[in-house]
Formats: sequence, structure tokens, C-alpha cells
Amino acid sequence: MDSVSLMASFALAGLAGYQVVWGVAPALHSPLMAVTNAISGMTAVGGMLLLAHGSSTSVVPDSPAHWMGAVATVLSFVNIAGGFLVSGKMLDLFRRPTDPKDFFEYYAAPASILLGGLAATGFSHGNLDTASGAVGIASSICCIAAIAGLANQETARTGNVLGMAGVAFGLASTTANMALDGASTEAFEQAGMLGAFGSGIGAVLASGVGPTELPQTVAAFHSLVGLAAMAGAAG
Repeated sequence: MDSVSLMASFALAGLAGYQVVWGVAPALHSPLMAVTNAISGMTAVGGMLLLAHGSSTSVVPDSPAHWMGAVATVLSFVNIAGGFLVSGKMLDLFRRPTDPKDFFEYYAAPASILLGGLAATGFSHGNLDTASGAVGIASSICCIAAIAGLANQETARTGNVLGMAGVAFGLASTTANMALDGASTEAFEQAGMLGAFGSGIGAVLASGVGPTELPQTVAAFHSLVGLAAMAGAAG
């Protein structure tokens, strides 16, 4: 991608971010920070691509670039899992007994169709590049819609779920790109194990946080994103 395209993407992202954040209710600023922080865990993309770089014959990282990718992947997944769980806890504090029941489980149907189509394209040796790009676009749309959903209490919980879907689509698209780059089986195993390890740590940390400690936890998770970005850049 040339510099003009990168600058255009950066400018459009800035305008989209400004528009969706502008109308967020003051009471939802902390959940908004938690959701955007979890989405910023997409620094995992850089870590996963570093794991796919070069040849690897072991599930243990065997080069400085792979070690930096491993660090970035683990820290990013800690932030992703912990961030969305903390967001859910924050939004539960605003939930009223009279609020209607959520049916977020139905969101799994279109998400499964999209991810299943991507997997089928890969296994059938179809145009994986195009399919990966389409899923990447879906990821961007869901992440933007997630932030916009935090604008008011009625749609805030939907926003959190859309954020989860957006990150899942982004990670799936990255996995497809790893395959396009010729990543070894060991690289996929590394990414899977490191992602599961980081997600487990994030879930454990988030589950033990009390209501008064939620904002501080968001800030702590956010520091992990910075470290993950540094590791990815160093790799």
C-alpha cells in the first residue's frame, strides 16, 4: 500500500472516529474507553504476522522477530479478552430490571456464515485474498458501529457485542493473510496457543475486578496495548 493510500485511510479513520464519539453520553465515557481499548488490542495483527514471517519448525519462537511477535500477541489478547469483559461489567451496572431481554446469541448466525465462508474459501483453494479483504471490511464496519453504539444506554450493550464481532473478524482475516504469506503449521499453532494463553489471563484478571476498580483496570489494560505495539514495531 502506497503512502497516499495510507494517508487516506488514516484521514478517513480520524473523521469516522470523531463522528461516532461526538454523541456519546457522559455517563458512558468509561464503557466507551473500555470498548475502544479492547478494539485497540488489534495490535495482535502485527504480532500474528510476525509469527508467520520466515520459516519456523517449532511451536517455540526461534528468532528475535518471532519472540517480539509472541509478546505482542499475548499482551494483545490479554487486552482483548479482559477489555470486553470489563466493558460488559461496566454496562451491567447501568442495566435496569425493566430493560428488555437481549438476544445477542442470534448475532452468531451471520457471524458464523461470514467466518465459515472464509474458512471454506481457504480449504477449497478459492480466492482467499478477496475473501480475506471482505472479512476485513466487515471487521472495520463492526468496530466503528461498536463505538457508535456506545452513544446511548439503549444501544451500548449491542455496541459491546459488535466490538467483539469486529475483533473476531479482524483476527480471522489476519489468519487468512498468514496462510497467504505461506505461514507454517507451527506458526498457526504458536498464534493459537499464545492467543488462548493471553485470553485466559485477561479473563481471569477481569473476572476478579470489583465495580470500583473497573476504570483503573481499563487503564492497566491500555498500557498493555502500548507494550504490544512496541513489541510489534521492534519485531
